[in-house]
Amino acid sequence: MMKTVARAVGVSRSENIRAYEPPTSTSALSISADWLRTDIDSLHDGMRDLHEKTRSLDLDERAHQKATASDVPALLDELAFTRGMSWSDIAAAAHVSVSAIRKWRKGGTATADNRERLARIASFLDLMEEKGVADPAQWMEMALPLGPGYYIRPIDLFVAGHAESLIEWFEQRSRLETILDAVLPGWRDRRSDVEVFVDTDGQRSLRMRAE
Repeated sequence: MMKTVARAVGVSRSENIRAYEPPTSTSALSISADWLRTDIDSLHDGMRDLHEKTRSLDLDERAHQKATASDVPALLDELAFTRGMSWSDIAAAAHVSVSAIRKWRKGGTATADNRERLARIASFLDLMEEKGVADPAQWMEMALPLGPGYYIRPIDLFVAGHAESLIEWFEQRSRLETILDAVLPGWRDRRSDVEVFVDTDGQRSLRMRAE
């Protein structure tokens, strides 16, 4: 094809070859570095995706095992009394109403999906404890370190379906702001006038943020 084009414009084969300068050692090294970096970036993205999938599978398997071994009352007892989660947080994380939780506590029937969701909450707390969180239920209620005016808690990300992103952040594999930009677009626009502070009794409380 090149031969045909060169002949068509009246350029000999030797003249066509001379039009291209041979690469210097520096430019060749630059090209190799460019290719290598592209390969590494692609490998990094692939490994991150694989890691996210394995985290999700790990959590699913843990939840299935726990749901198989425990009934709904036992799961509620574990979350509320062993872990110390509030009933409202349990209901939010399981995507049901507080009245549904109350019904189950009185012996009402729960679906298999609800049982799996309760088991997933409990499994996530187990996992975070294994990673070094001393009190996972209380940690879920703490405001993430985002600076004044932003009030997002780990439980909020869990409810929104981003448990794996919480693990990613806790393992310090990504910046918190980068994760939130990916999973909660527009979070920067939801700046709150409320801030969290430690009250005189040592408990975390809310108050209006000073300008």
